[in-house]
Amino acid sequence: MSDKELKAKKPKYPETILGTHCMGENWTVCCPNKHLQFDRYQPTKDVIQVKYNGGVYRVFVCTQKCVKDITSMARDNPEHFKSVFIKSVKPNGDLVLKHRDTGVVAQIAKKVDTYDKNEKSSSGGGYSSKRLKMTKKRRGGNIRKIKKMLMTHRKRTHRRGCGHTMKHRRL
Repeated sequence: MSDKELKAKKPKYPETILGTHCMGENWTVCCPNKHLQFDRYQPTKDVIQVKYNGGVYRVFVCTQKCVKDITSMARDNPEHFKSVFIKSVKPNGDLVLKHRDTGVVAQIAKKVDTYDKNEKSSSGGGYSSKRLKMTKKRRGGNIRKIKKMLMTHRKRTHRRGCGHTMKHRRL
């Protein structure tokens, strides 16, 4: 859509500047943080996990600034996060997120996990004890084999004039 078309007609339902309805793809299309442009919402590009009130939620955002705003507000000031972004909580634990400027439902944040707010990690790497108990398949396969492959793999050096790369071609 051109700028003239976007300015001329206000949408009846919440939609992005690309013309897709916010309800599309299970309410993950519109960013709840970014300011409106031509009475339309910004489309989402990235997904983040936000820790809020004992749960981990999957939120879709459009820019790194939105990532920083949402995560820092949920972590540092949960009461303000609730008043700005949360419209309601579904019975299954999902958060219904409203847009910070309009108050219209922009997204539904799925609850993906829970965590204990008071529990501190015992390991120095920042991983919780739950992370260490993951199965081999969820970790990404057999770690020993991958480490062995990485340790034995060496970078190939080329002789001058071997013809393998343009840098070492024969003249």
